[in-house]
Amino acid sequence: MRSTYASISLANIKHNIELIRSRLKPETKYLAVVKANAYGHGMEAVANCALESGAAYLGVAFAEEGVRLRLAGITAPILLLGATDEDHMDEVIRHSLMPTVFTGETLSLLQAHAVKLGMVCRVHIKADTGMNRIGFTSEAAFTEAILLLKRCPNLVLDGLFTHFAVSELADTSFTLQQAERFRRYVEICSRNGLHPILHASNSAAALHIPEAQFDMVRGGIAMYGCHPAGHAVKGIDLRPVMSWHAYITHIKTIPAGEGVSYGLKFVTPCDMRVGTVAVGYGDGYKRCLSNKAEVLIRGIRARQIGTICMDQMMIDLTNVPDAVVGDDVVLLGRQGNDSITADELADLAGTISYEILLSISERVPRVYTKD
Repeated sequence: MRSTYASISLANIKHNIELIRSRLKPETKYLAVVKANAYGHGMEAVANCALESGAAYLGVAFAEEGVRLRLAGITAPILLLGATDEDHMDEVIRHSLMPTVFTGETLSLLQAHAVKLGMVCRVHIKADTGMNRIGFTSEAAFTEAILLLKRCPNLVLDGLFTHFAVSELADTSFTLQQAERFRRYVEICSRNGLHPILHASNSAAALHIPEAQFDMVRGGIAMYGCHPAGHAVKGIDLRPVMSWHAYITHIKTIPAGEGVSYGLKFVTPCDMRVGTVAVGYGDGYKRCLSNKAEVLIRGIRARQIGTICMDQMMIDLTNVPDAVVGDDVVLLGRQGNDSITADELADLAGTISYEILLSISERVPRVYTKD
């Protein structure tokens, strides 16, 4: 085991899913988004935990992620949320993955590949109602695609969906406008005798906009214990799933006036007791946090000083005079009565909690707990 590791609480995943589902109608399905290695938490373990906690579908970005889950023995429906190119269509169909479709050309190609393999491919069609990323933006083009789909015997329309651009904002007007636009695409399907599973809500909408939940919601960042709007929200008891730990590997007293780390950008204002921790930007602890972030040692905040190195960084132990080599250092998570959150680090780094979680590199071992 390295001197840094990330602890993943499966109990908190279960709690967060149950909390989200408690705000939905009983019949509303839950899709667990586990793309990007489950936001850095470990795709296979999180997927299995989510399914055990009531998820009906899993969502990944592209074919390779879906195949990885199939090879891990997961048989649940898996939606590919991004585009699928022709080179991957055979693989998608063979592994019973559901591609997202947003052009008539893709429908034709999938039909041809499904015929060649003698198989049926279930698809989800995406409508772009304001995100302006992928999806049909023309109702006329969408209608043509629906008519084409009805002439493709090897394709089955399993779902129709859209994605909300600003559902984390308190002002829900644009999100509700998107939902209304989405209903026009739903009506086109209905007129053509098609009744797919409908889904639009991401984490924020699932938590706060009940009128937009349709048949299924997609839980992403909230499942991992972070509110999509950032920071804790009153009445929403999301519990962080990941905590990140390291150990003090060396302690020295540095005289006043000495520089610390590359560039000597931090200079000791007095004699300082400084601890070295074997974690750095190579592990995903961002270099831009240098001289800004704090960690927890013995439940007490201690500031990071000097430029963060690839594999190591230094901590001012002034507030923790009893610290010794081997002490647990919490980079992310709770220790004692205090906690360092992904939102706190995101604010310091000028980003969002998603990126903080995803930045923790593969070389940091993941340890799974049931508490």
